[in-house]
Formats: sequence, C-alpha cells, structure tokens
Amino acid sequence: MYHVMVICSEYSPLKEVDRWLSRNGFHVNISQSIEQAKKYYELEDFEILLVDADALTDDSLSTIQSYKFIVFDQRPSLNAAVEYMAKGAHYFIPLPTDPDTVLAQVIEALEKPKATQQKDTHVQKNDINLFGDQENAPKTPPLGTPESGIIGNSPAMHILFDELLKIAKTDATVLIHGESGTGKELVAKSIHNLSKRKSQALISVNCAAIPENLIESELFGHEKGAFTGAVSARDGLIVAADHGTLFLDEIGELPLEAQARLLRVLQEGEIRRVGAVTSTKVNIRLVTATHRNLLQMVQSGMFREDLYYRLYVMELSVPALRERGDDIPLIAKTLLEKACKKHDKPIPHYNKAFDAAIREHTWPGNVRELENALERAVILSPEGKLEAHNLKLKRNERHQAATKGALTTTAQAPSSSFAIEGTTLDDYFKHFVLTHQHKMTETQLAQSLGISRKSLWERRQKLGVPRKVTE
Repeated sequence: MYHVMVICSEYSPLKEVDRWLSRNGFHVNISQSIEQAKKYYELEDFEILLVDADALTDDSLSTIQSYKFIVFDQRPSLNAAVEYMAKGAHYFIPLPTDPDTVLAQVIEALEKPKATQQKDTHVQKNDINLFGDQENAPKTPPLGTPESGIIGNSPAMHILFDELLKIAKTDATVLIHGESGTGKELVAKSIHNLSKRKSQALISVNCAAIPENLIESELFGHEKGAFTGAVSARDGLIVAADHGTLFLDEIGELPLEAQARLLRVLQEGEIRRVGAVTSTKVNIRLVTATHRNLLQMVQSGMFREDLYYRLYVMELSVPALRERGDDIPLIAKTLLEKACKKHDKPIPHYNKAFDAAIREHTWPGNVRELENALERAVILSPEGKLEAHNLKLKRNERHQAATKGALTTTAQAPSSSFAIEGTTLDDYFKHFVLTHQHKMTETQLAQSLGISRKSLWERRQKLGVPRKVTE
C-alpha cells in the first residue's frame, strides 16, 4: 500500500483526491500546510506528496525538493508549470481535475525513480500537464523561471502553448498576431524566458509610442552631430539587445526608412548608426507583434515586402478574450487578486451574477479592458463584495455591428455539405478547411485559423483531411 500526503487548504479542490485515491487502495493523509505536515508526520514515510500551489512558499518548496511531489494549481499557467518543474516537481496539474488524471499521474510518478529526473538540466518529456491530459501537454521545454505568466486552458490556448514551446528553443524570428490587449508582449516575454537567451537582455520597444523622427535614432543609435540635438554619440536599443532578444511591438507602425535599416540588421547581422559610415556586428533574436494585417499593408505600399517575408518565419496567433471561454473567469480571478492587493482591499467573493456579466461582455479591449473593469469594480463595490454594475462596461457598437454582419453573412451563405458533427477543436478544423479550401489558398486558410502553414499541414495529416483536388 502506497502512503500519500495531500497538502492543501480546507476549501481546495485538491481535497477530493483523498476520496479518489482511497478507493484505489492508497493510504492518504491530509495537512493544510507543509509546516503542519512536518510537525505531525515524518515526510519520509510518504511515497509521494500532492501539493496545492496555494500552500507553497519559496521556503516550504525548498524543504520538499528531496521528495517526490506533484503540484496542483487553481490558476495554471505555462510559466508556473516550468518554474515548479525546475524546482523538482514531477508533474504540474491544473485544478479542478478528474480522478483518472490524478490516478494516472500518481502511479507514473511512483514508478519513475527520482534519480532519473535531470533536475538541473532538462525537464523530462510529458512531465508538464498544463491541460489535464498527457495528449495535450506541452513537451520538454528548457528550464527557466519566467515571471510573465500566461493563464489559459482553452483549446485556442492549447495551440498557442504547444507552438510557443517549440518555437522558443530555436533562434527563429517570430511574428505575433493578435488584437490590442490580448497579451502579445507576454507571449514575447515567454519566448525569451524559455529560450537559450534568457540570461541576456530582453529589450521591448513599442514602435507606435516613439515619434517618427526619433525612431531610427532610438533603435539604431546615432553619431555626434548626426542631427540637431545629437550632442554626443549613443548606441541604440538594438545594440542593447545584442546576444539577447529584441521585441518590436506594433511593427506595422515602423516608418519605411526604418524598415530598410531593420532589413539590413536581419540580412547582414550588422547595424549602422544614424550618421555613421561604418557598421557594427550584432547578434539578436527578433520577435515582432502587430494587430494589423501586414500583407494588406504590403499590397498598399505601407510595408516593405522583403521585410515582411524576413519577419514571417514563425508565426503565433494570440486569441481574442471572447474566444477563450472558461479562461475568462480564470483570468478574472487572478486579476481581481492583483487589483485587491494594489488597493489594499480584501479579496471579495466571486459570485454568479458577477461571473455572468463578465462572460456576456464581448471584451473588444481584451485582457487589458478586463483588467481595468475589474479594478473599477474593486474600487466601487462595497468591501468584500463584487457588484456587476460597478464594472461600468460600455457596449462597443462597432464591434457588435461587425459581429452582427458576420452572423448575417453566415446565415445567408449557402449550406455546406460538410456538417460539424462534434464540438471539439478538431471538428471545427475539419469543417472550416473542407468548407473553405476550394476558394482559399493554404496560406489564407492558415491565417484564418490563426496557425502557421506547417501547423495546417500537420493537422491535415493527423486528422486525415485531404487537400483540394486541382484539375
């Protein structure tokens, strides 16, 4: 008989595993903290510890690193998973979870010798279970302790996490697409923090926030006397990112002259200051982001075509908040805690009326809008309560009109011979591709689905979806 210690609060969903494991012949003890467990038990007597992340501190985590343990988290994120795995956890599982997942992971952890885990080199394959099942778990990220936590457990975020983990450990240039406020900068930080450049600088630049007449100087630096006010020579932000990562947000706002200079950096790996006659070698990884359609900008002459194809090596699409389903209350609860801490208020009860108001809104401003609305609610609601009307949500008429137009177009479209037979992401993929591939190119299909062409091809192979027959 295996002895299991469960460490969680009285109200944690993790308490349910007592019942599940006991039914399968495990002997289970429960403590509310690691300190309490050490006070009343000898931890050496337990083959494995199951710990709620809320019961962990840096000090308590260090005391259990010599034992086998699994971390469960009510606010799961990719970065939290990587961090706990780096500190010795055998697995990372989101809460709430199900009996089959817990039983399978506990048995696998018990059967895997502790010595086989290379704790200080690489995380073992399949150890991170951010999504509650092994099939969807991201595989083998390098170790790191990033602090730019991305929260999500929706199908769209599964795709993002999976592709992010694959891309991060390369040096490939990345183009991040997404609406304003979706968290594109968090994705860029995660790419850097999960890469081999994580010990070097990450330089973030919002191209829309720098005046057009200064952006070349800010990025590339300048020589003394290069222009009025250049009283001394200075390096630019690209040099500051040497051997690290340069993140250019709103790349579509970069002037054409600066685009030409950036193209040279990517092609030749060298930079020339404004007013200089010599160049300097630089080694950067470039990550860019935009909410605009760069291909349309290329066609209208507002963006260089050669630069576009230099940037379009790997692509990540960050879904809009309204497309993320149950992620919305998950994110809301995390942001509520942040707002309460900021304004020194107790964390209020998250009630059904408040949850319904959050789910019904379309969130055209995405996570940024949600964060501001929750801060308003925390400030205006009575202490310890949340009142939905204090979110002060404004209807976005333009967004509603666009949504209504899309629904009307869909309703008027001729019926397709391909019916959606299920509600999974794979079902939607099959339906969308088979319905639209006769009138869209592979590139257009991939862009519409928010994935790369390679991912489109891989999913075709996996699901047996044939390409259109060309006559």
